[in-house]
Amino acid sequence: MPNDVGIFAFRPWVRRAGLSIVLVALGVTAAVALTLALVPSARFGWMGERFVWVYIGTLWLGGLKVWLGTLRPIAELEAETITLRPLHQLRGRTVRWEDVRGTEQMIGGDRMILYHDTPRGLRFVALNLNLVKGRRDFLARVDRRLIAEGFVEKTVERSRYLSRP
Repeated sequence: MPNDVGIFAFRPWVRRAGLSIVLVALGVTAAVALTLALVPSARFGWMGERFVWVYIGTLWLGGLKVWLGTLRPIAELEAETITLRPLHQLRGRTVRWEDVRGTEQMIGGDRMILYHDTPRGLRFVALNLNLVKGRRDFLARVDRRLIAEGFVEKTVERSRYLSRP
């Protein structure tokens, strides 16, 4: 299905948010390091606590994860596979279309859950749809692909499912 192939980037604000976290981490690191260098007695106060460095390290790791993670697309739809790269996971997931068992979405909600088979059993990938540039197009292409493969739509209260019959 060539018309359902596509690459979907992160929305621009996501990259800017990651960069701003990195800049805050840089500023805090520089301020603490400079203070410790100029005022040696500061190491006996709160700046010498391990927790401060754990917090600064967490800022660096989180900011870099978001900023660098947005350099690749959040989703890629190809003829044989779908690749999703949620920011809350360390690595993306590439799933063959034939392994997809269904999707779940809250009506008017901001996430999509894709259920798929693996050698270890059924697994899922959750994707924050607010981060997808071209969200409606992405969802329309996924829906078209799955419905063409015989998936059936079912609505239960406020949740919408596409699954194999």
